[in-house]
Amino acid sequence: MVRTVAALPVRGLWALSTVLILASVAGFWLFSRGFLLTRMVLPQHSLPSTLPFTNSSVDEHANEWYPAKFERAIILVVDAMRIDFATWSDELNTTFSASSPPPSGHRLMPYHNRLPIINTLNTEHPEKTMLYRFRADPPTTTLQRLKGLTTGQLPTFIDAGSNFAGSAIDEDNWLQALRRPSTGPNGKRPRNLVFLGDDTWSSLFPHELSDTQAMEQNDTLWNEGSRGWARVRPFPSLNVWDLDTVDDGVFSRLPFFLLPSESAERDMAPQAAADVRAKRSRWRQLVRQQEMLLHPDFGVSSQSNASNSGMVSAAVGLEQLHNDWDVIIAHGLGVDHCGHRYGPDHPAISSKLAQTNQAIELIIDAVDRSDKATALYVFGDHGMDPKGDHGGDSPREVDAALWIYSNKAWNTKEGKERSSRVLEHASALVKNEPLGAALDDDLKSGWWLNTHLSDDYRKLLEPSELRSIPQIDLVSSLSLTLGLPIPFNNLGAVIPEMFASDTGVGGEWGLLRALRLNAAQTMRYLDTYVESSRSHGFSDDALSAWKLLYQRAEASYQELTALVANNPKARQQSHVMLVEERVAAEYYAFMRVVLGTLRQMWAQFDPALIIAGLAVLILTTVALVAVYVRSRHISLETMVARMWKQCATGGFIGVVIGRALSIVLVSQSISHISLFEASAAGLAIGVMATSCTLLFVATSDDELSISRPGSLCTRLCSPAALLNTTACVMAIMHGLAFMSNSFTFNEDGIVLYLAQTLTLALVGTALYSLMPSSPSKQKAAGLRALLCTSLILVLNRIASYSTVCREEQLPGCTPTFYGLPSASISGVPLAVANLAMVWLVPFVVLRVLKRSQSHRAMIAKLWISIGMRISMGMSAVYWLLDSIDGNYSSSAMTPGKKSDWSDLRIVLARMAVGIALGGGLAAWYSSPFCLDVVVSSPPSQPTGPVTRSSAKTQASMPQHTAVVLGYGNAFGAAYLVFVTVVFCVLYLVQQPMGGIMISLLFIKLLLCIETFDSLRDALAAPSLLPAQTSMMAILAYLDYFSTGHQFTLVSIQWSTAFIGIREMQLVICGVIVALNTLGSFILASACVPMAVLWNESLGSRVLKLAPESFVARLAGAATLYAGYHAVVATSSAVNAAVFRRHLMVWKIFAPRFMFAVPVFLVSITVVLLVATGFAAMRVLRLGINVGNVRGLPVAKDSGRV
Repeated sequence: MVRTVAALPVRGLWALSTVLILASVAGFWLFSRGFLLTRMVLPQHSLPSTLPFTNSSVDEHANEWYPAKFERAIILVVDAMRIDFATWSDELNTTFSASSPPPSGHRLMPYHNRLPIINTLNTEHPEKTMLYRFRADPPTTTLQRLKGLTTGQLPTFIDAGSNFAGSAIDEDNWLQALRRPSTGPNGKRPRNLVFLGDDTWSSLFPHELSDTQAMEQNDTLWNEGSRGWARVRPFPSLNVWDLDTVDDGVFSRLPFFLLPSESAERDMAPQAAADVRAKRSRWRQLVRQQEMLLHPDFGVSSQSNASNSGMVSAAVGLEQLHNDWDVIIAHGLGVDHCGHRYGPDHPAISSKLAQTNQAIELIIDAVDRSDKATALYVFGDHGMDPKGDHGGDSPREVDAALWIYSNKAWNTKEGKERSSRVLEHASALVKNEPLGAALDDDLKSGWWLNTHLSDDYRKLLEPSELRSIPQIDLVSSLSLTLGLPIPFNNLGAVIPEMFASDTGVGGEWGLLRALRLNAAQTMRYLDTYVESSRSHGFSDDALSAWKLLYQRAEASYQELTALVANNPKARQQSHVMLVEERVAAEYYAFMRVVLGTLRQMWAQFDPALIIAGLAVLILTTVALVAVYVRSRHISLETMVARMWKQCATGGFIGVVIGRALSIVLVSQSISHISLFEASAAGLAIGVMATSCTLLFVATSDDELSISRPGSLCTRLCSPAALLNTTACVMAIMHGLAFMSNSFTFNEDGIVLYLAQTLTLALVGTALYSLMPSSPSKQKAAGLRALLCTSLILVLNRIASYSTVCREEQLPGCTPTFYGLPSASISGVPLAVANLAMVWLVPFVVLRVLKRSQSHRAMIAKLWISIGMRISMGMSAVYWLLDSIDGNYSSSAMTPGKKSDWSDLRIVLARMAVGIALGGGLAAWYSSPFCLDVVVSSPPSQPTGPVTRSSAKTQASMPQHTAVVLGYGNAFGAAYLVFVTVVFCVLYLVQQPMGGIMISLLFIKLLLCIETFDSLRDALAAPSLLPAQTSMMAILAYLDYFSTGHQFTLVSIQWSTAFIGIREMQLVICGVIVALNTLGSFILASACVPMAVLWNESLGSRVLKLAPESFVARLAGAATLYAGYHAVVATSSAVNAAVFRRHLMVWKIFAPRFMFAVPVFLVSITVVLLVATGFAAMRVLRLGINVGNVRGLPVAKDSGRV
């Protein structure tokens, strides 16, 4: 017979959870709006007919700012081409020649001396070439670099998160100018444009890079004279395991534009035609995936009949594709993906660079054959760190390469000498300026020592000196050399060497004219920016210094003009040339001071939004703790019923006050806060302030009264109270660590210290329970707790040996996550060690369940003993094959060759997650309880004579006895099955060392649960939840670091995005990366309900008589755990705001806050909604009914040893 019971009260839990999560989201959103505002984008555009300075002479009103130096341009972006990839060292070749063995402990890096074509042409044709260190502004993600390379603007930190969801650029840029009418050589049509490669360009420039091929088929829509044609072929860019698709797409299509068509060969001389055919054959050999040539772009039979090509249209044929293009943009990703996949110190990158070298050779051959002045720009958008990643601001990430070549001499000896004198004079001017003293070294001087090369060989080689320029300098240089106006928002200076050889440009020296145009445009931009916003963020000192520098340069220019006004031949005189160089240096110094100052100070902070966001976050943190405090006295339903009306009123009042304040703040130019933002802030603050007030105000005398007041001191000094206090101190110390930049970037060591300190406190508490006066049962529980805490101490120390290093920690840190310090992919020994987890984790789970005999249940036998091991085994084999593939497979050495194990790995990954979700989760959902019924035989009959009394006794004895195994830990064991499913999914997405570490985390969490359960028995303590939840949160942070992560963008393991899939799928890849990055926090959050459910009997009287109190206990544990993360997240926000003008704010404090947001939001969502609201409530709901079944003789096994 089943007794009817009331439904489990969950509405209060869901209501409180929703309010707390929404309040957290509101707080982070408001703070981010105030702290991470992007710079103001001005809508103005530079026009070729309007020059940036006012005192223009008549001849300056031509249709272009600067006469075009080049008729054509080819822009080849070799993604992640670091400067030392492009440099050449004869000394290196000599040192590592085949005839002489390398020095002890040294070897030739696979990325050095792999682009010989650059060195060859630099040596043979120095007047046509130049190599530069091309310094990027962080963040060094491709999307932000492309924005800078096209607009000439500095990036903002918040843009880093948009690298995978690029939106169209709406500010002025040179691509818009190319496709804008009236910019062509005839002043009428747009330029004909070709784009091939990375599809990030298409998301940034959807209008400029709009293919016109379909439109050309319709004569009524197409008018080449007013539109200009475009061929756009983007390729997916985010599959970092694919080294060849993008490169093959570029190399297979470039011959359409660089080589004459096959039909044109018939009109050539035999030798010339044969040479063209040989070049076409070499281009095809560069294509690693020959199936690329079957694309419709290559027609029905691209191998034999190019006239069938799908690149042509009715209006634009093959001859026009070859002869009429103006600009080609080709962006390859092979080198970048090779770095992400294998790291730079891998033979695969050598092959990729060799392929790039051949492509450059073929492009140069086409450029040299052209009768039009053509420039080739080969550059990397960023570099890569020693692991092959990028996104941060370490030297190897920001130091890309730029190489410029042309079939027209542009860098003559005289021009180079004059530009060098300009740079030297400008450097002296910058250093003498008050604002210039704090500028970066690359802006103070135009030269740089190639320390990357010497560092790789332990100073064995002497570093060579190179010219160094910021990446945004390319924008103004490219624009002017093509006859385009400089983009309105540009902050980069022209590259002096590109103009120093020009004479007689508008009657003056080319470099001087270019720099004057450049400086005038920058000054016009600054003036417009200041006029557009009262809260522009520029200091008065900076504005005054900028205007003074510019006015000084203009005055010098006017003096020069007066000097040569009456003597046109004076410009050829040496002393006048020196005056020109001095004036040019003043303009250049102005540009450098402006750029350097804006690098340091450009951040628009909105104090109103920052304060509002911090207020919401602080109130949310207080509310999380208050919910735990009140949940010990009243149910969640009672809380919600008593508060919702007052909270609604408080929210309404907050909205009214917020909107009124916003009007005042905006009118006084104190803030940019909108009415919507003010309403959201007022609502959140009103609701949370009211909630906190009501939660801490007594609603009845009974709830606030402290029983046994005479024992207050004793209870405050009890071991349980001291342990909880220690845990609170650990949380506060974790938050206070962000007050120091050194503590912030050494957070992994801080967390280890906190974990070991709290564990030692547990050891001390366990030892206290072993005092001679303690009962034997308490001693047994204390001994068990001592054993568990000792194991946690050891496992924590083991976890600390797995790490990746931040740039700030070097050289005092040695990375071990991939096995060897220099490795960037996991070694096979680590993958083999990971296989041991397949046996260890299920063994520990079963061992824990054995204490309550829950391991004998059918679900334990089928899922944990078999299904879990199969799922984990497939995951471990997946990573073993991946390691073999990365370290030994021939596919890693030969770009274009398919991975030997790729298909099998995909099958294994899908089966692993399928077994976990389809098998384990389904089994848990249908029958979660680990119960087994054993029927014992009746006692044996006595052999003596049967008397009346003995017969009566035997008749009264039960013939069979049913024993329910697992009854004493029914709820905890049932919930643990759910956690094992979560663990299996997280185990798959971790690399080998990460799989080992997250396995150890799971074991530590189980030991933690056993420890506190034993301590409750040993100390007879009513609650150790503050200490237990703090311990679980600290372990999550510790494992975050041990799984190969730091709170930096560069440590995100992007390569895991393609586990189990072949092609880029944005949502799925994003989820996988999130699971990899936040796996430790998800696992710890999922384990929190076990702090309450563990060793709760199926016949729990509390659950039967007051289920709402039991739910409140679960909610209290969840909010305490979330409260720890709230303290950390709120502290990171507070310190980011306090140190917003700190030198390291964008390098240390802001990234820490950015990571705190997903960590907290994922943790609170999982612990409140998924773990407590879904999984724990399902277990309790089923347990109420199962626990009330009558009619079965039960011998309850409490599960206690």
